[in-house]
Amino acid sequence: MPGFGRLDALFADPALTRNRTYLTQLREYLNDDSVSPMVVRRLVQRHPENADAVFRALLCKPAFTWERDGEELLRRRKKSHHTHEPLPSITAVGARLAELLRAEGHHGR
Repeated sequence: MPGFGRLDALFADPALTRNRTYLTQLREYLNDDSVSPMVVRRLVQRHPENADAVFRALLCKPAFTWERDGEELLRRRKKSHHTHEPLPSITAVGARLAELLRAEGHHGR
């Protein structure tokens, strides 16, 4: 999803929460069902010391803490990602299966 760098900058410097453009983009990430919760978790993992400040500004909840409230926030905002077992984004296949799949692709199905 575009804009990860901008959000990374927001989490690196929570003073950017004064610029509503950054908060709007984070809100869009939270509300967009095509964005995995892992993206938000990754931002928090990269800048754990700033997550509380960013989410407090976004949600206008001065008592919010990521450690206590973060997963519940993701469950509420990313419901579809919590209703089914996650599928792997990469699947390993053996050499023979890979060969068969390549051959099938060359024959135009």
